Amino acid sequence: MSLQLDNNVVTSEAYITDYALGNLSPAKHIIMACQSEISEEVAKEVSFQEEIATSFLKQTDAKPLSPEFLEGVVANLPKGESGDEAQTIGQGLAPKTLRSVLGHGLQEMKWRSMVPGVAVHDVLGNRRYEDGERLYLLKAKGGMKMPEHSHKGEEWSLILTGSYSIGDKTYRRGDLHIEDDTVTHAPHIDEGDDCICLVMTEGPLVMKSWIPKIVQKVVGI
Repeated sequence: MSLQLDNNVVTSEAYITDYALGNLSPAKHIIMACQSEISEEVAKEVSFQEEIATSFLKQTDAKPLSPEFLEGVVANLPKGESGDEAQTIGQGLAPKTLRSVLGHGLQEMKWRSMVPGVAVHDVLGNRRYEDGERLYLLKAKGGMKMPEHSHKGEEWSLILTGSYSIGDKTYRRGDLHIEDDTVTHAPHIDEGDDCICLVMTEGPLVMKSWIPKIVQKVVGI
């Protein structure tokens, strides 16, 4: 089963279940947490799945949590927001989870230019590693077309601003676009605002033409 938003596949119910049970990797967990803050539909499904998980836990023999564990949880809770931060939330740019990880919002980002029209910011991991999960922000200028590519493993893209299209499908803010190594595509960034995505990949992109391959060796995407 998949949830739908704006006629696009938002995310699989299986991933939401894994998120509610705490079974996702750190990068995927952050993406799901961010999507649940943006999408009311996903937030409702997450809440439903968490209630189910809680009911199962209540049926098992519970063990008391140590004081050290509880202190760690409290220490890592997000701090309260000031009036200025609350206004930024209302503008709907960076979800609270992402701001907590970055230490700031999208408006304060320091982007690293890759090629004209494309910039990135590493969040977790390093995109230059051959293997291993990494999480980064990708910003692409409205109207440009990304090079045709496939992936090593899965690629998760959560759209934060703007939109992009692949064939007859358009992905907008709040949509979570998931592909694997069986898919080759070339997203077209829609005209207008820059498209900013929170992206998880399990390896470097696999470029399909020689010029992007050369550029890839230099910039490391």
